[in-house]
Amino acid sequence: MKKIAFVCLFICLVIFAKGQSDFSKCYNEAAAMIDAGKYSDAVKKLSQAIGYKDEVKNKYKIVDAYIYRGYCKYKLKSNKAALEDFDIAMEMKPEYVKTYLFKSYVYVAEKKYDKNIENLDQGLKYRPDDADLLIAKANTYFSMKKYDDSNKILKSLIEVNPRELNAIKYLGNNFVHQKSWDSAVYWFGKAIEIDPLDFASYYDMGIAKSYKKEFEAAKVDIEKAMKLDSATIFVGYNNLGFFLKLEQKDYKGALEYFDKAISLEPKFSYAYSNRGYTKLMLGDIKGAYKDVKKSLELDNTNSYAYKNLAKIQVQDGKKKEACETLKKALELGYAETYDDEVDILLKENCK
Repeated sequence: MKKIAFVCLFICLVIFAKGQSDFSKCYNEAAAMIDAGKYSDAVKKLSQAIGYKDEVKNKYKIVDAYIYRGYCKYKLKSNKAALEDFDIAMEMKPEYVKTYLFKSYVYVAEKKYDKNIENLDQGLKYRPDDADLLIAKANTYFSMKKYDDSNKILKSLIEVNPRELNAIKYLGNNFVHQKSWDSAVYWFGKAIEIDPLDFASYYDMGIAKSYKKEFEAAKVDIEKAMKLDSATIFVGYNNLGFFLKLEQKDYKGALEYFDKAISLEPKFSYAYSNRGYTKLMLGDIKGAYKDVKKSLELDNTNSYAYKNLAKIQVQDGKKKEACETLKKALELGYAETYDDEVDILLKENCK
């Protein structure tokens, strides 16, 4: 009887494995690889899954395989190949709006903002009220610095759902970039009303208050964020140094905070960049170079660090090198992410 039971169990396991299908097996293995950041392996596994697509009745599953393979290719910076997968997915199921959202990642990365608006509008024809597509469109307008267009979309979402947290937070961020500090504080406050444990909004509200010169209130918000999320304490120290101490030109006080941030997270690129700038303000050019170069070793896409490096080079009389560094900062998206300071420095130093 035991032998018969064992044989029965074996047969049942085989039937279960077959029932899972080769497509599902490959697809599920690829999902685990994506979660682990193994995008190259995931592409291969999804290609295997797609090879078994004829056994799949649910065509949306096949479309998902193309979408996620395209996403992996995007993460591997193979944008052309990613778009090819997204286009196949759209041809199979044009009403499946997830594809338009994933395709937008490529267009934003390539700064093809007008193209992305067209892409998202195509998806919105099928689902005009899709919050994810609308927020992606608002963020694209943000990247284009069309803040009024972005705000209009976000406010329309909030009118429909006053608790649309992502729209509220993005709206606050838009007002930060518009330097409308009161409006930014208002919307981050709204986000906190909805989610009192939202440490990110406390950080953002503290930043907005610092620009209003409400430094004590800003300190309270940033320290609240640090208490809510102990994993980001190093970010909090960096913010206290940058938005409070540097804003008040208290360079020695800023240095202490950046030292704390780095001691807690030795691989935090921004803290090194900010400490380097602080050392420049204190007249320590050698120390400034060392910190900013360390920042770029940790993250060579940090456009803010390139701006700080250029400032050091200008101060050191190396304007030619500074001009190349400023151009690199622009290439990496400094203007889209921050402000027009790099453009101003180029005009002042690189005629």
